[in-house]
Amino acid sequence: MPKIYFSLSEANEMIQKIKPLLNNVTTLREELNLLDNTKIEFEDEKVENYLLEVELNKSFHEKNLKLYQIIEELIKLGCIVKNIDEMEIDFYSRLQNREITFCWSPGEEKIFYWHYPHEEKKMRRPIREIESTYFETLKKLR
Repeated sequence: MPKIYFSLSEANEMIQKIKPLLNNVTTLREELNLLDNTKIEFEDEKVENYLLEVELNKSFHEKNLKLYQIIEELIKLGCIVKNIDEMEIDFYSRLQNREITFCWSPGEEKIFYWHYPHEEKKMRRPIREIESTYFETLKKLR
């Protein structure tokens, strides 16, 4: 599957589209954490107890499957899911014939930062740098 490249406005529009998916990811992660931290000890060897344990394990794996199905959907939409725990999302773009990524995290109203692919989060730069470069390019075209 080829990479999908976004303009800044397209990436900001995609954020609105993926917010419900990210809410589902958050809910599933909370449920998985709860199930993963639930420990059952039986006082007797009733069949019902073993069935309960099987049901809990099935629920855990079903939720895990749903989580990864959502992540798969995000990737197919062009999102780069960098960190499931913090839900860091990147979007491929281009700047002066170089590949870059816009970076966004839930809680941010829009994209405020960008970086080159494979750079760490701490290397991100303010989006206003790109905006000023874009406007300088437009001035040169006039």
